[in-house]
Amino acid sequence: MKQTATAVMILFFACGAYAENEYAEWRLAGSISYSDYERDDGTVSDGGIGIKISQQYRFNKWIGLEAAFYDSPEFKDDFTPDEPGGESETSYQGLTFHGIAYLPSPSERIDFFLKGGYFYFFNVDLAIDGIKVDDTTEDGLTLGAGTAIRVNDNVGLRVEFDWYDVSGADLWTIGIGAEYRF
Repeated sequence: MKQTATAVMILFFACGAYAENEYAEWRLAGSISYSDYERDDGTVSDGGIGIKISQQYRFNKWIGLEAAFYDSPEFKDDFTPDEPGGESETSYQGLTFHGIAYLPSPSERIDFFLKGGYFYFFNVDLAIDGIKVDDTTEDGLTLGAGTAIRVNDNVGLRVEFDWYDVSGADLWTIGIGAEYRF
């Protein structure tokens, strides 16, 4: 996996080296994300508001790279609904790294994009009845899509969808926020 990620990053940097530079720019973004979490065994199904902060570099008209920090809400549910106790809380905190592919757009003020990459959650907490049961890490594949609408030369609105391939559960987010272009 690490060799593949390294090869992809070298490819993106190589594409940026000979690319037309009128599109090259840095972007800093922040968003509030509705996150939905459902365990595969059906014991937990919850949603809530988390945050995401990202830094992106667009090499040319078609390609960019993004690194982001994601902090999920605490997903709560009852493992044993027919018995007392069993209240669980699960949360994720970590980094994502995406390759970005920009799609054709009818306007230069609107960017549509697809993204795919790798996530590393360095803080995965699980507590049952308020007692921390597990504090671990997790990594895997992440995919997403979104749009950015330029309000003026430097500020834009951003809406995006992210899906994380976490073990034993489905985790996805829908975020809305702002970005600043340098």
